[in-house]
Amino acid sequence: MTDARNPPPRFATQRNYQRKTLGGAVCKVMEASGRAPMPWQRDALAVACEIDPATGSFWYDTIILVVLRRAGKTTISRAKLTHRALTTVDGRMIYTAQNRLKALKRLRDDFYLPLYRSPLKETLEKPRWRGGEEAVRWKTGAELAIDTVSENAGHGDMNHEGHIDEAYAHADNTLEGGLQPTLMTVIGSQLWILSAAGNANSGYLQDKVEVGRALVESKRETRTCYIEYSAPDDWDPEDPESVANTHPGVGHTISLDRVMSLRDASKNLSEWERAWLGWWPKPKVPPRVIPTSAWESNYTQGDEEAWTGTPFWTIDTSPDRETTSIAMAAESTVPGKTCFLELYDQLLGTAGVVPALVKLRSQFGGNIVALDGNGAAKSLRKDLEAEGFEVILVSGPNRVDACGGFYDDALVGALRFENDPLLNTSMTNAVKQSVGGRAWIFARNRTLADISGFYAVVFARWLFKEKAGATYNALDSVL
Repeated sequence: MTDARNPPPRFATQRNYQRKTLGGAVCKVMEASGRAPMPWQRDALAVACEIDPATGSFWYDTIILVVLRRAGKTTISRAKLTHRALTTVDGRMIYTAQNRLKALKRLRDDFYLPLYRSPLKETLEKPRWRGGEEAVRWKTGAELAIDTVSENAGHGDMNHEGHIDEAYAHADNTLEGGLQPTLMTVIGSQLWILSAAGNANSGYLQDKVEVGRALVESKRETRTCYIEYSAPDDWDPEDPESVANTHPGVGHTISLDRVMSLRDASKNLSEWERAWLGWWPKPKVPPRVIPTSAWESNYTQGDEEAWTGTPFWTIDTSPDRETTSIAMAAESTVPGKTCFLELYDQLLGTAGVVPALVKLRSQFGGNIVALDGNGAAKSLRKDLEAEGFEVILVSGPNRVDACGGFYDDALVGALRFENDPLLNTSMTNAVKQSVGGRAWIFARNRTLADISGFYAVVFARWLFKEKAGATYNALDSVL
């Protein structure tokens, strides 16, 4: 097979060369099981198998791998699970697919039989095929089992590795919700989420893709490795070059001519584009500016005492002056979090805003308040200063910093705020808007719905970061 382009992924967590990797070792397992790794598989494993120097175990606890059909995700999954089995005495692993029948077929045909027919046969014990207890077994005592899609997936107290294959088939995170707790107590455990692009019903994978892309774009170092092969949206699907420069298996496991002939014969071009270009059906509504799972990772838990110290206040008014939002930021009681945020109130118009803030100051303290220097709330500046508030105007460059900083923190769950329907709705009304081609800010979506509540907490986080470290006497803030 010829014309192997070996295109790079469209989105990918970058290799950290300061950390060692076991990617090469997993590639040797792949070779021993009868399939030489393709360049993209070597690159992906090099990143996903990086080692945490503090523990000697894997750095990444979650690997999200979104690739095209026939690219070799099953072989990479088999090699990784086999490596875990060969290096972990009594290791426990779980594999899932669209449903239990599909998972069982994969366990037999794509995992056990290739290993049995390879030199790695000598490492295997007799498999167990009893209904409900099926497992591939190794002489190390390790086992690879399958499980059903349920809240109780994992069926054990501990697993070293879990692979959710064909993740596009799941509408929600029910499966992960059952599997993830079984991995939590194992140092170096990994959850792999593997799939081709999804469709309108692929809610679980859609959320993972949104989070993964955002993490890659933010360049923040996290414990999630994201790799996606897909074509940019403006590429021509009729041009074979689009497939050749997107699909990492072209020239290795698939023929470009064969893929294009499938398009010529296809009655469902959108399905062909999903399979071979990684394109999702066009959404009826734009995705949230902050993916749902990332946003919800910032929620406070139960009855925890959320904040301490002296609060900082912010006010934002909608451009039509119909709604004004008051938010606060304070030191979070949860270690490692940037701050606690709260959308404290929303008022009609601006008439009652200053008296409301005076009352909040007398109740909770806090004498510093931030306003958008170019927004409708700026008209409240003199009235606030007359009441003794120190007013900080958020400039244009500061707005860019505020939006970017909030976005980065929210993506990795570094903030704390309540599950507030008012704030949630305000966030969903926001989109990214380019500023000067080199930066962006939050803006209202096409419905022009209100986002003042969202902006109020965005400015509150910025104000906290700017002022919390400065000398600030709480006694001076209470009247």
